[in-house]
Amino acid sequence: MRASLRGSVTKALYWDTPDPYHYVRLESSGVERHDILIVGGEDHKSGQADDAVERFARLESWARARFPMIESVEYRWSGEVLEPIDGLAFIGRNPLDKDNVYVATGDSGNGMTHGTIAGIILTDLIVGRETGWASLYDPSRKTLRALPAFVKENINVAEQLADWVTPGEVDDAAEIPPGTGAIVRRGLTKVAAYKDESGGLHERSAVCPHLGCIVDWNTLEQTWDCPCHGSLI
Repeated sequence: MRASLRGSVTKALYWDTPDPYHYVRLESSGVERHDILIVGGEDHKSGQADDAVERFARLESWARARFPMIESVEYRWSGEVLEPIDGLAFIGRNPLDKDNVYVATGDSGNGMTHGTIAGIILTDLIVGRETGWASLYDPSRKTLRALPAFVKENINVAEQLADWVTPGEVDDAAEIPPGTGAIVRRGLTKVAAYKDESGGLHERSAVCPHLGCIVDWNTLEQTWDCPCHGSLI
């Protein structure tokens, strides 16, 4: 979002803690004499919502209420964020891999912060220096405090398997409008059917090959998303 003259927003990192949460980053290096506010949030689980227009509207309303100097919305986009159970990134040696393979992932939307931390931790691990943060971000860590969240998330995954016994979203692929996709039941299985703008029909199995869940159509991204593990097809 484009704000009024540069300097109208105090340079800082802004975020809140509700669920879904919101955050703001400030970009001042572009052309023209304006600040650009990168506003994010209103998240949902991949494959478990298809209401991006409403979420963008809520995000804009939230931002304008707190930054009245906003003049216009320049771009809109979405992406996936990996959320570890305990909210901390995975930074360190990759579990069950060779000792010289390291990962930095699970940023939970805090990639700039975790990128800096990862540079410190991974450097220390590679050169053999002691670091007080390595165990905190260890990708193989286990914590009992995260057990309730772990159980809740796995119950959520199991619930998605109920899609195997529900009807299709349309009775026949002919009902699908151009430029959209829908799930069609064919006997004991389901088909992910997409109709392109020219009316051409493209069909694939609706079963994700990873966990066996039924995919869902993402109108904004024009993709099939798995509601169990977030993969985009």
